[in-house]
Amino acid sequence: MNKTGLTIAEVTERIQKGLQNRSTAARTKRTRQILVENVFSVFNLVITSVILFLLYFYITSGDERLLYDTIGTTMVITLNTLIAVYQEIKAKRALDKVSLLLKREVKVIRDGNEQTIDQSEAVVDDLIILERGDQVVVDGKVVESGKMEIDESLLTGESLPIQKKIGDEILSGSFCISGGGVYRAEKVGDNSYANEVTKTARKFKMNLSPLQVKLNFIVKVLFSTAIFLVTLEIIRNPHGFSDLDFIRKISTVMLSLIPQGLVLMSSVTFALGIYRISKIGAIIQKLNAVESFANVKIVCTDKTGTLTQNKLAVNRITPLSEKYTQKEIEQLLGTYAKLSSDKNATLRTLEVYNADDNARTIEEIPFSSENKMSLLQLSNSKEQITIVFGGFDVLIEKSAGKEKANSKFDEHGLKIYRNLLLGIETSGRPLKELEEKLDSVAIEPICIVSITDRVRDDVMEAINLFHNNNIEIKILSGDNAYSIQAVAKEIGWNISDDELISGKEIDEINEPDFLNVILKKKIFARLKPEHKLRIIKALRTEKIYTAMIGDGVNDLPAIKESDMGIAMEEGSQITKEVADIVLLKNKFALLPQIFDEGNKIVNTVSSVAKLFLTKNFMVIYLTVLSMFFMFEFPLTPRRVSLINIFSIGLPAFIIALRNTNVSKLRDFSRDLFSFVLISAGIIVGASYIGQYYTEKVPFYSPEDIQMVMLSIIIMITSVNFLAVVIHKYEKNLRLYLLYALGLVGLYSFLAVTQNDFILIRWIKSFYEISFLKSVYWKSTLIISIISAGLLFVIQKTREKYLNTQV
Repeated sequence: MNKTGLTIAEVTERIQKGLQNRSTAARTKRTRQILVENVFSVFNLVITSVILFLLYFYITSGDERLLYDTIGTTMVITLNTLIAVYQEIKAKRALDKVSLLLKREVKVIRDGNEQTIDQSEAVVDDLIILERGDQVVVDGKVVESGKMEIDESLLTGESLPIQKKIGDEILSGSFCISGGGVYRAEKVGDNSYANEVTKTARKFKMNLSPLQVKLNFIVKVLFSTAIFLVTLEIIRNPHGFSDLDFIRKISTVMLSLIPQGLVLMSSVTFALGIYRISKIGAIIQKLNAVESFANVKIVCTDKTGTLTQNKLAVNRITPLSEKYTQKEIEQLLGTYAKLSSDKNATLRTLEVYNADDNARTIEEIPFSSENKMSLLQLSNSKEQITIVFGGFDVLIEKSAGKEKANSKFDEHGLKIYRNLLLGIETSGRPLKELEEKLDSVAIEPICIVSITDRVRDDVMEAINLFHNNNIEIKILSGDNAYSIQAVAKEIGWNISDDELISGKEIDEINEPDFLNVILKKKIFARLKPEHKLRIIKALRTEKIYTAMIGDGVNDLPAIKESDMGIAMEEGSQITKEVADIVLLKNKFALLPQIFDEGNKIVNTVSSVAKLFLTKNFMVIYLTVLSMFFMFEFPLTPRRVSLINIFSIGLPAFIIALRNTNVSKLRDFSRDLFSFVLISAGIIVGASYIGQYYTEKVPFYSPEDIQMVMLSIIIMITSVNFLAVVIHKYEKNLRLYLLYALGLVGLYSFLAVTQNDFILIRWIKSFYEISFLKSVYWKSTLIISIISAGLLFVIQKTREKYLNTQV
């Protein structure tokens, strides 16, 4: 094999020929895709059908009301689409910008030297080095393998790793879980397997969040209700489509109940959440990830690199054998670190010791999370030996002199450290034979290596936030229980001994008792990746929304399985690729902010949904009462547009931009529907009371009835907006009050003015705001004020009774 790799000239030649690992597939949506998806959404297509329906009857009848209805509806749909497109593009640009901070690098051999380059700079025939935790970025063939095991589960679904030998094909999108090696790039960019076949080298989890599930249900119900009511109206109408008022009515019902605005503002809210989180230093790789965090009940986290900084250092070496001096032990450690193919963080701590320059590797069994050990057979100028290195509590059970080692372990108080055992394998059997049955290794212990790690300063703040919001935290680690307990104590979190459990003890638990044990324990020690996966699966089976935070390959199965995966920037490449959120600069302190942002999104969507569904239920009430009891139906397409824009759309947009409520909502559905049923009932009831008193005035007209009802609806919906947004410690109270008063003032001016200024005349004509005679204003104001006050008091009493927020 040519181990010098490509020359600079050869690399340049391949770049000029387009043989570089550049993909045309974007990590986020392209602007064109955002435009197409928003312009040609299902809701826009349905509303466009209604517009064409109105336009057809305008052409056949010549009634200008239908033309204006068409224009009004078109204005609303255009405004909604423009807002959605603008906010999504804004979020995309912020996400693209912050994604550049997440380095995606590979090691290649060029001109005989190792170089680190961006993965997009790899070219055909590059020799790419693959280490444990690295993702395969292009297709190629293995040219060097040190027991390299590849996991192709992201591509094939097959969870069993495959050991790759020289000459074997290796596919982009797979990743190395053990050992290491070198492969030659053959297919790059769009021609690689991941791009050509799956179009992605990572698993995008398309699971809907709990909030999205609820919204989808609401959308389906409203859409079905709209079709049902319109169909019922058509069946019951004796005049058919010859009645233009009927045409306008069914168009109004359809336009009012299509939940385009709700879906739009929910998308805007998600986009704003992503934008805000991106600004503080986290990469969101799934649209609903931020909101999902607000639904988490249990957070499972690895220790190393998550609760700690993964800045490991050897604290002490405790000799267990008199055959080796301290200097010889340190040289063995340095030699092992130098020759081992597995360059993980633990091994790198041993690089401070000088290695034997004459030592050469004969054979190796790389470290794996499964076995918690590695073996390295080497020869030097004096002898041929097999070094064993791994977890102390795992290897000491296979060692001679176990009692002496345990005695020294207790004597020196080593249980608070991460402890590893260095030993010599004494059976003399070949590694190939030992590899098939690692439990049979015979070890002569040489020393205990005690390693410490620095805890993150910002961890306890996040843990306290979780505890205050009734979110449980569980530590899932491969380390020993007491070192984990010591780390927890150092950050101020006291965990008792009866809350600890090991992977070995987990294996002995019967399946019926497994969940109860998992829920009681807080520290899970000496876990293998399959243990972590089993714990996450058990929690998800019971519908317990679970997040997994990790940084290494051993965390990968659990992160993939969890409802929400979070990775650290300094974690393994593949772990970052499959996570829903990546914390840049490993900022654990971002978690409270992400949690608050998630609550803010849920509260914003809840508030917006209350406004939209109040209108929807109001239209349902009006439609049913007018259909079966011959009550007045005061709405038209343009009047609905007026309500949509000023009483719902703009207030909803203000909420999405300015909402600061980060309290946790207890029950989204119960809170939402109890609110809208009450508000819609009061608004409709008040409007019909207005009709009753209007009919007592001599010489009233149908137009007078409709204007009184519309005025009452506008005034009460303004107070309904205040009932939604005003809560304890509200920071935007003045803004909300000014908007509500401004809306009522503007509408009242239009309803009472007889000013013939062209703009005023056009607005009144377009939105069908007729002059409301003074004789009706007294009853209109009294009914509106009393009903609005009643609505506000009842809603605040409802909030207190239901105790909707934490």
